[in-house]
Amino acid sequence: MLLGLLLLGWSAEAQVRFDSNFESGSLGSVQQIRNPRMRGGVRHVYYRIHGHYDPLNPIDTDLAANANWYCFRISGAAGIFFHIEMPSNVTYGASYSYDGEQWSHLSGSESDRHNINKRFARDTVYIALYKPYTYSYLQERLQDWASRPCVTLDTIGFSHEGRPLQMLHITDPDVPQEQKALMWMHGRTHPSESPGSYVLDGLVDYLTSDTEESAGLRRRIDAYILPFSNPDGVAKGLSRSNALGVNQEINFGRSDDSTVVEVRAIKQMFSKLTAHRPLDIMLNSHSQLLETATFWMHRSDSTSATYLRKQWTFTGLACSHNPSIQPHEMSFSYGGIRYAEGWMWKHFADSTLAITIETPYNWYSFDRKLPVNDDNLRDFGKRTMQAVAEYLEISVPGRYIIETPDNPGEDWAAFTADDRSFMGRNAFEAKRSNAVIQYVLESLPPGKYKLYRYESGKCIQPDEGHTDLRTPRGWLKTGTHGWVYVKSINQELTGPFSFTWLAPAAGDLADALLLIKE
Repeated sequence: MLLGLLLLGWSAEAQVRFDSNFESGSLGSVQQIRNPRMRGGVRHVYYRIHGHYDPLNPIDTDLAANANWYCFRISGAAGIFFHIEMPSNVTYGASYSYDGEQWSHLSGSESDRHNINKRFARDTVYIALYKPYTYSYLQERLQDWASRPCVTLDTIGFSHEGRPLQMLHITDPDVPQEQKALMWMHGRTHPSESPGSYVLDGLVDYLTSDTEESAGLRRRIDAYILPFSNPDGVAKGLSRSNALGVNQEINFGRSDDSTVVEVRAIKQMFSKLTAHRPLDIMLNSHSQLLETATFWMHRSDSTSATYLRKQWTFTGLACSHNPSIQPHEMSFSYGGIRYAEGWMWKHFADSTLAITIETPYNWYSFDRKLPVNDDNLRDFGKRTMQAVAEYLEISVPGRYIIETPDNPGEDWAAFTADDRSFMGRNAFEAKRSNAVIQYVLESLPPGKYKLYRYESGKCIQPDEGHTDLRTPRGWLKTGTHGWVYVKSINQELTGPFSFTWLAPAAGDLADALLLIKE
């Protein structure tokens, strides 16, 4: 929507215009709050910008409309110093672009939670909460992915305004379905959360790539991925709702007459996929305003202790080899049927691990030396897909899981408690220090490898009423919950591989190993 021409007052050349008349553009109102001033030969201008609010929610009428997403263009900006107040914004660190393609974060001195203060070098500049991942760009990516082996592009339904709900089916069709794990992922329920689309993009790009590793995953995993569950909201530049004003994230537990068409299509697909067996894993990709990545876990109070442990196992793996997230940065909520994860819990309980990924818009781990960008978001997606395979104990060329021996000896006892994370059916607890366990892989190709062992952490959750593990005294300690480097090895010929581990102390857990080819 074009918001008109705002004159600075000195000359016809000194014209500044704000608009959002482009795909995913969003802008509410623009107000000049002070007269322009000259300082050191530079014009300083002052504006207040409000976001464009989503439509009022006709189903959850107690929810206030949201206006967090903004994406607008300024013309006539060259050489002018802008002071922009943004009361609707609730996160630090806006992004800007001079061409709408190449984007950069504004620095901490140029953008805080409610203000932008910057002199722009070019006449036209785009400002957004984060670089848009538009409906048009998705169409380009879908065509690329659909041209790759083992990928089918389907439509599972249509949005309120008639846009297709496009789903990628990624798997090796020559392998019987019953021999593969069943996976689902969807994204962009909330249109403003564009960083989450780059996570999903990286995951799909990795899973569909022309490598032995990815081909191995496609032989063992049957993946269904819905990149945009709310295409109308993305196309219209909304914040958290679909075109009707409904927040689809909390629409899964409604009666049919109060369930929007997008969610009905997703639930129907869930029912179709799970007609004969549950999903093994379901991922829900989002972004959050907090300056840290997280996985939202459902508390054991609303699920079970076993489910909490499974979440800790998976998220710990996803944190391993990933500089963008740490185990103590997990978040917690009470699972409810109104969420997609709650739908899975109601129908399949512990059998399906269903969890939400949240990435920030600005920095990781509250550290301004770790800025969010498209590359590390895509890496986050790739690492998440690798963690899925590790959680399911799937070996692929170049990445080999060695499971714990079933009968490690009399110095070991099977560990099945839920207060510590472990992979697979169980781990083994040492009865004494220096207890010996022998791992064997029947055949390992030649090459140099890095060897890791899975280390268990505590399966904790915050006190009731708290959503994360932060306390006034710092983060609660969770332990590692993931891979710990042991040593490098050199396998000269294809053949058996063995490794002996000695437990440092009684009570230590022995669990799976991971070999990664260098």
